Amino acid sequence: MVNLHTHTSRCKHAVGTPADYAAAAAEKGFTVLGIADHTPFPDNRWASIRMDMAELDDYLADVQEARQLYPQLKILTGAECEYFPEYHTFFKDVLLGEKKMDYLIGSVHFYPYHGEMKGFWSGFKMDREALMSYAETYTAMLKSGLFLFGAHPDTFGASIARWDENCAECAERICAAAASMNVPLEINASGWLKAAQHPESPLPYPLQPFWEIAAEHHVKVVVNSDAHAPEVLDAYLEKGYRLAEQCGLEIVYPFGR
Repeated sequence: MVNLHTHTSRCKHAVGTPADYAAAAAEKGFTVLGIADHTPFPDNRWASIRMDMAELDDYLADVQEARQLYPQLKILTGAECEYFPEYHTFFKDVLLGEKKMDYLIGSVHFYPYHGEMKGFWSGFKMDREALMSYAETYTAMLKSGLFLFGAHPDTFGASIARWDENCAECAERICAAAASMNVPLEINASGWLKAAQHPESPLPYPLQPFWEIAAEHHVKVVVNSDAHAPEVLDAYLEKGYRLAEQCGLEIVYPFGR
C-alpha cells in the first residue's frame, strides 16, 4: 500500500513522529510512505497550524531517522504547501532545491473573498463568487509546476449548501487545469474519517460529482488518507480506491507501489 499524505505533531494539530508513522506503515503492510507535514513559511504565517521555520531541519532529520529504523520501507520527504505566489521561490529553491525534498503537495485551504482570506469549516456557505475564487486559486497552484499532485480539490464540499451548477463549474475549471498540466488530483479519504468522527459537522467530501467531472477530463488521481495520527494511516483508503474505480479514474503511483 501507498500513502503520500501524512502529518506529524510538528503541525500542532496532529500526533506522532515520522518514526511512529513508519512503525504503523510496517505493521499495516505499506511499502511506500510519504511524510508531508504542513510546510513552514519564511514569515511564519499561520504558525498555529504548521511547524515554525526553525523546526524545518529537525523535521527532515526525523524523516531520515525513520528511514534508518525501517529500511524495508520507501520513506519519502515531502511537505503540504498552501499555495501563494510570493512563496514560489521558497518552495522551489529552498524546499525542493536546498533541502532536497522528494516532493511537494499543493493545497488550498484559504482563498480571497471580499478583501479577506476565507477558509472552510467556518459555517460560511460559498456563493458563486467564493467558488470561482477558490477555483482560480486552485488552478494557479496547479499551473505553478511545483507540485506532485493537488490535495483534496473537492474540500469546498464542506462549505456548500448543496451541489449546483456553480459547484460543477468550479470542478470543471479545476479538472481542466489538472488535465492540461498533467497533474494528478487527490482523492482524500480524510473526509470520510472526519464525517465518522464528527457526524454533526458538514464534511461531505470526497464529492462523487466532482470525481465524475474529473473522469470526463481524464484526470489522473492519487489516493491518500491525509492521516493526522499513525493509527489512521490506512483509514478509508480502500473506499477511495473504490470511488476511483466506480468513476473510471486512473490511479497513479508516482513512487511505485
